[in-house]
Amino acid sequence: MKIIEHYSLGKREGLPCEDGWVVTSHYAAVVDGSTSKIQIAPGQESPGHLAMRLVCAAIKTLPPALSKEEVLEVLTRVLASDSTYAAAQYLPTCSAVIYSRYRNEVWFIGDCQSRWRGTTHHFEKLVDHILVEIRCCAIRYYLAHGYSENDIRQNDKGRAFIFDALCDQLHFQNDPDPTNPYSYPVLDGNPIASDKVPCLSVGGADELILASDGYPQLFDTLEATEKYLAEVLLKDPLCIRENPASKCLVEGNSSFDDRTYLRLKLSE
Repeated sequence: MKIIEHYSLGKREGLPCEDGWVVTSHYAAVVDGSTSKIQIAPGQESPGHLAMRLVCAAIKTLPPALSKEEVLEVLTRVLASDSTYAAAQYLPTCSAVIYSRYRNEVWFIGDCQSRWRGTTHHFEKLVDHILVEIRCCAIRYYLAHGYSENDIRQNDKGRAFIFDALCDQLHFQNDPDPTNPYSYPVLDGNPIASDKVPCLSVGGADELILASDGYPQLFDTLEATEKYLAEVLLKDPLCIRENPASKCLVEGNSSFDDRTYLRLKLSE
């Protein structure tokens, strides 16, 4: 594998980016640490950044021929063995999209996305879809009742409206109940149901793109992907129309979320 281009940027200058990426001889991955729902002390590493860092380090050590199930077990064990936030109410959690060169497969654990041969693959969580819809409705209500766009960019009342639900949805993470339609797989130290982790063959694709969900839409080049993001942020800074999301473009931030784009050449 050869890196054609890559880019990673946090949503706000001065704050650590909770996205990460790694490329080895056998694996490539983009890892997205979940946004913290607890107060972080100055200088303290956030749970999402910790999870991202531990998972990226573990991927660098993986033997080449592991199956999806074996990789999930390794990464879960790495997070389960860390006790930094053992007493906190929020587990260090991250999503990841992982390419196995040996298996020629892409594995989707959570929100990250991938693109090859002109098609983007992204598996949205049902609970996210519902909460984003609720946030967008709340923002429209506030706009219709005296709040300005600038007011909301200073204080996202829509996110505040769904914040308790965002915190509570961690109870759906890796829920083993097969009848729960809101359960979803993430890396958080708890066992992951392998059948809930999508696995797609890349086939004979020459190039592969891995990215976090900080990009509303992926294109075949970083330039085109960044251009689209800039256009969407200009049209929809509240993230309720072209780019419905669980948070807006906060005043002073570079985007609505951290973002990472990794484009690889798979064959010579």
